[in-house]
Amino acid sequence: MGPLLNIFKRKKASIEDRLRSIKEGNKEEREKFISEYTPFVIKTITKVTNRYIEVENNDEYSIGLEAFNEAIDRYEFKKGSFIKYAETVIRSRIYDYVRKTKKSDEVLSINEKKEESFEIKNSLQDKDFTDSYDMKDQILKFQSGLKKFNITISELVEDSPKHIDTRLNAINIAKVIAEDEEIKEEFYRKKVLPAKKIMERIDVSRKVLKVNRKFIIATVLILDSELDLLKNYISQVEGRQQIGI
Repeated sequence: MGPLLNIFKRKKASIEDRLRSIKEGNKEEREKFISEYTPFVIKTITKVTNRYIEVENNDEYSIGLEAFNEAIDRYEFKKGSFIKYAETVIRSRIYDYVRKTKKSDEVLSINEKKEESFEIKNSLQDKDFTDSYDMKDQILKFQSGLKKFNITISELVEDSPKHIDTRLNAINIAKVIAEDEEIKEEFYRKKVLPAKKIMERIDVSRKVLKVNRKFIIATVLILDSELDLLKNYISQVEGRQQIGI
């Protein structure tokens, strides 16, 4: 993934800024924040229970969300990583629930207790990985889309255009595909670039489409998605062209 995925990253409101807004009474931001990190809450619960968590009418899920909300209220910025802190709070509440309800025959070993203590201690030192968590989620969705076209991330990185002009041209081709319903329909149905229709629509050679096929397909998938972090890569490429980099 290397160089290509590194430039997918974007600047966004930091988690500290969002938490400050929430602590100042921004209820809308709190709801949005909790909603965005619900997958994280579920994943943390699953690590403890070692089983799939149903969202509807599930005690562990409700307790996990309450614990995450509690972590927001109790978090102090000097503690370092909020995500690590929240994970510790959620794990603690779920462990307590499992013990009390005896829903699991598993007993916390001394090593597990030491691990939990170690996590609390190191939450003061770990770098906040909120952006990485968001990016990882989007990359997984992106990989899933690429797989349908028999493309891997490593292949995409290897075959992506190296020159900015070539890359920008490929992006413009992808935009045409993403904005033309007829071309886009054939693109998804046949899992190939509809070369004939594309060439009828814009002045581009079959060779250009072939050489940049993987990058064009990947760009279409990003443009025709809600993967905002990855979409920013496209904006960065176009921005570099505008300022002559």
